[in-house]
Amino acid sequence: MTVRTYKIAGRNISVLNIAYFLIFMILGALALWYCFRNIRFDEFITHLKSVNYFYIGLSTVCGFMAFIIRALRWNIMINTLGYKLPVYDTYNAVAIGYIANLAIPRIGEITRCATLYKTNGIRINALFGTVVTERIIDMLSLFVIMLLVFFIRMEKFSDFVSKNIIRQWKPVFENLSLASVLLIAVAVIALGAVAWIIFKRLLKRPSMHKFRNMLSGLADGLKSVFRMKRTFHFIVYTVVIWTLYWLNSYLVMLALPSTSALTAADALLLMVLGSLGWIVPVPGGFGTFHTLVAWGLMMYGLNFNDGVIFATLSHESQLLVMAFFGLIALISVSLTKNKLNQK
Repeated sequence: MTVRTYKIAGRNISVLNIAYFLIFMILGALALWYCFRNIRFDEFITHLKSVNYFYIGLSTVCGFMAFIIRALRWNIMINTLGYKLPVYDTYNAVAIGYIANLAIPRIGEITRCATLYKTNGIRINALFGTVVTERIIDMLSLFVIMLLVFFIRMEKFSDFVSKNIIRQWKPVFENLSLASVLLIAVAVIALGAVAWIIFKRLLKRPSMHKFRNMLSGLADGLKSVFRMKRTFHFIVYTVVIWTLYWLNSYLVMLALPSTSALTAADALLLMVLGSLGWIVPVPGGFGTFHTLVAWGLMMYGLNFNDGVIFATLSHESQLLVMAFFGLIALISVSLTKNKLNQK
């Protein structure tokens, strides 16, 4: 079966890619509408006037520092592939990856690799393997932080899950019989098995040669985590990255009168919810970030609208950092590429 492609901005884009983008764009738009449907413009402006922008400025500094630390951490993994790069080049790739994710979800990971391929000639496949490894480590780190938050704020966290997840889906599961549950489970397992068999057969085709090479490069990148010579530095950088994310959330919390009385532990909970909002493949985390953080603040007695205003400040301050430094990195790489072409 062939998938139709279209040439857009000099690149071949498949119908599946377009459909994927449109679906999550619509989901993001619906989530944004849900958040802002009851917020009046004059109310929003009044809240903005009461913000202490000194703390917002400090939060943007934390966001920028996180870019640099991510570049330093990624360099450790790239070194295991046999390449030594200046941090400046790696930083530019990281910043460009962030700005790419604002347009199309998850494309930033590929853009990072493509940037270093253009500036330093490193194979994209191997680089992509290191990026995937990074993402796995970040997901594990987030899971550990979630467990920490659960024990620190067990009552608040359980209330949130009970009100916004269990209570919402309880009527659905109550109406399902045991036979229905078993039938759904068997169907899911059968579909998974069929999909695996089809994938293995497709992988053997000559036309899948490039994809097999990509998987090989991906495996090389994943193995890099076991060959790291500076494991301690990698762990320290990971801790610093998440500390900066936590500080970002805490500083924005101090900037608003409605949230300034909350504690550093509460900021950790909001950071977790915000991180989950960014993970959802919606362009720029629009809507999903705002909804989850607003729900989280409702645990502390704030109304949903106040939560959305806090989430907007937090999200848009990070967005400005990504856009500003991403554009500077893009210009820098373009100039470097032109110099390389002249040589």
